[in-house]
Amino acid sequence: MRSDSINSELVRAIEESRIVVVILSKNYASSSWCLNELQLIMEGRVNLDQTVMTIFYDVDSSDVRNQTGEFGKAFEQTCDEKTEEEKQRWRQALSQVAVIVGEHSASWGNETEMISKIVRDVANELPSTDFNRLVGIEAHVAKMKSMMCLESDKVKIVEIWGPSGIGKSTIARALYKQVSCNFQLKFYKEDVDGIQYDDNYLQNHLENELLSGILDHRDMKIPDIQEAQLRLRHQRVLLILDDVSSNELKAFGNLIQGLRFGSKVVVTSEDVFKLKTNGINQIYKVVFPAREEALQILSYSAFGQKSPPRSYLEKAIEAVRIVDPFPLDLKVIGSSLRGKTKDEWTTILPTFRKYLKEGYMSRAKVIRFACNGLSTKQEHTLRGLVKSIPRGKDVNNKLTFLETAWDVEEDIQALADMALISKSENGEIMVHGLVRNMVSTTSSGTRLSVTSI
Repeated sequence: MRSDSINSELVRAIEESRIVVVILSKNYASSSWCLNELQLIMEGRVNLDQTVMTIFYDVDSSDVRNQTGEFGKAFEQTCDEKTEEEKQRWRQALSQVAVIVGEHSASWGNETEMISKIVRDVANELPSTDFNRLVGIEAHVAKMKSMMCLESDKVKIVEIWGPSGIGKSTIARALYKQVSCNFQLKFYKEDVDGIQYDDNYLQNHLENELLSGILDHRDMKIPDIQEAQLRLRHQRVLLILDDVSSNELKAFGNLIQGLRFGSKVVVTSEDVFKLKTNGINQIYKVVFPAREEALQILSYSAFGQKSPPRSYLEKAIEAVRIVDPFPLDLKVIGSSLRGKTKDEWTTILPTFRKYLKEGYMSRAKVIRFACNGLSTKQEHTLRGLVKSIPRGKDVNNKLTFLETAWDVEEDIQALADMALISKSENGEIMVHGLVRNMVSTTSSGTRLSVTSI
């Protein structure tokens, strides 16, 4: 028979864990050992800032919280001959764990799918190297968390506002990765890629897409939108709408208004005035990075380290001054200069400055300049990625859309190294809107690179 006390090895394992998954069943409370373990876990959540995730297996969270039903009967039997102090500690731990948003087996018809979902949630909570070199990202995310009032039961709608290329989507993705596990339902919705619909079709189309995404039924038509909306009213929802227009936001209006229980909505946009008319008054303005941060961004792209080598410092500062402090521009230019000698920097930078000053100044000119380093195959791959699925698909899915006579894996990695696309740890490819627009507006018979310099 298992002892009531927890051995020192398990205590150490719990205390050293970043994430703890608690599986609660009808018989969970029949074990004083489990209850003592739970008490330790809940203390770690407060004192060690650990993440606790819950699975309610064939038991209702309200029975756990109130110690009722079959769960309550098992708890009462375990409490026999225990001190009042011990029983009170257990009750407190059960009440605390029951209100943590988690998965309910009754909500899943297929246990395999539920387990896969839990694995994804745990993976999302683990530290990711995707954001390790994103200068200033933690400060942005911390400010957004504060504005969202994550601990509040009030519904919050917050906008991330700033010009294209300043890092709105990057902040939104990092925020989603950090906080999504605190919500029962969550969905990251990117733009509709400029497709034009009439108002009625737009509303029906987007509502269905949003509901299917939130309810984890991707690419499936929701048969009863009203029923799906009703389900959302009883769940804590995180919804991120990345790069949406005023009309798209209006189409989401009914759904957003029906959210309850501390649900949060984050919208990214370049147009603050139009979105204000949709009732968004909580606005986080993304400012340009300071000169020191801009230098770090360029340095990571050009040298793979926080600061430039001493012999390159002067040239790196010059490059920052030329492109202005747009993070995307700094990454693209830094990547195009990677591996170049100091003499090559000395030759390239004046040419680049002259090119930017000729005619009208355009952000696309920075990207086009960087495309000088593309081979014909790499350019074909970039066009294929933009043409097939512009955003947010797995690399393996992407490759099936690219009809080439060669293996494009190396080309995709080269494009990522040049900051023309981004590639996450789990294989997701993202093409920034500025890059996508530049490629889309350049005819197939014309090279993407600058031919006049």
